[in-house]
Amino acid sequence: MNAASPRKRVPLWLELSAAILLALIASNAVTFTIVEYQRSQEIRSERLRAIENRLTALAGLLSRLPESERADLLKVAAGRRETVKISDKPVVGERSKERDADAEARLRQELGPLAVGEVFVAKRGSTDINFFSRRPRLTRERMSVAIKLQTSKWLNAEFSWPQGSSLLPGLLLSAGVASIVLLAVAIWFGYRFSGPLQRLAEASAEMARGRSVAPVPETGPYALKAAARAFNTMSRRLMATLENQRVLLASIAHDLRTPMTSLMIKSEFIEDGDLKERMRVSLEELQATTEAALEAARTGMGEEPSRQVDVAALVESMCADLADMGSDVTFAESGPVHAVCRPNEIRRAARNLVENAVRYGKRARVSVGSEGDKVVVVVDDDGSGLTKEQIDRVFDPFVRLEESRNRETGGLGLGLTLARAIARGHGGDIALINRDGGGLRATLTLMRAG
Repeated sequence: MNAASPRKRVPLWLELSAAILLALIASNAVTFTIVEYQRSQEIRSERLRAIENRLTALAGLLSRLPESERADLLKVAAGRRETVKISDKPVVGERSKERDADAEARLRQELGPLAVGEVFVAKRGSTDINFFSRRPRLTRERMSVAIKLQTSKWLNAEFSWPQGSSLLPGLLLSAGVASIVLLAVAIWFGYRFSGPLQRLAEASAEMARGRSVAPVPETGPYALKAAARAFNTMSRRLMATLENQRVLLASIAHDLRTPMTSLMIKSEFIEDGDLKERMRVSLEELQATTEAALEAARTGMGEEPSRQVDVAALVESMCADLADMGSDVTFAESGPVHAVCRPNEIRRAARNLVENAVRYGKRARVSVGSEGDKVVVVVDDDGSGLTKEQIDRVFDPFVRLEESRNRETGGLGLGLTLARAIARGHGGDIALINRDGGGLRATLTLMRAG
């Protein structure tokens, strides 16, 4: 058997908190990106307008001043992050790939009659969206402008700006505060729901095993209160119905014992040997059916106490007993496989599976292993298998499919019914599948913890 690690239950409050936190991180990341992008675009637009106004005023003054005074004006106009000079060549080439046609059109329109020659504008660097660290100066956005003057000279200007402050610290602070508040609400909300839901799930699991359950506390939000109230009503009615059915079945089976015993005694006085034998066979079958009905009525009542058991040793001992009685049964050796269970019930369920395998499939090959938090008992036979419809029906009480398994004799049709009831009473189940190499595989599972 391949051992698999048991699946851990994740609390509802933890799932809810994680989902809210992830959604909050994603939404804040998208919001921050959009805000920072729009902010950078607005800053760039303001910078372009400032450049246009400054160059328009400078070009107007240069056109009115004599050449002897232009140098002083250029010194005044230049700054730490602004360079303004008159040169013979433009600072922006006519074929430069960095030229910004939209900025050139706006600047030419702003200059109006002062734009007597070419106007070149180049954008260098990139918009200063920066989240954490400062960017190198040469990678920041810069604007280079070349305006051809009436004297065939070029007014060259270059503008650069300090890196703007990021909005990230403020957004992180607001996101952190929002996360703490939302997580607190999510944890409170999860605890408020998870407690009643957990109790409801545990009670449902117990009831699915055929056990009576105590009423679920009707606490929590209104919807959970209503669900708990409906569950308690259903549980009372269902358990009462099951108990009445068990009592009725046990009573009928018990009451049949006396007339059957009387009939068996009277049949001994029948002189016709053939009739006497047919009567004996019929009465024995009726008696077996009565005992099986009594067993079905007892199954699931939980009269036997649960205890720690080595299921592998239990099943191996049962297989050895059947082999000593002449049944073709083999058991695959394995190490101890412990579980908390009712041993007599597990032995009875496994025996039913093995006897079915011998009766209908010639022989039984049995193995015991574990899968995570479950114990698995596997029984393989060499019969002809079952169809899907027959597998669906074979667990119904008093259903016998001997014809499909090529045998003329069989049980009473209660063996698999009782075995499944026992398995489910231990938190497990029984499954039947046709093996690829032929034959049928019956798998009994039960929870290690009982």
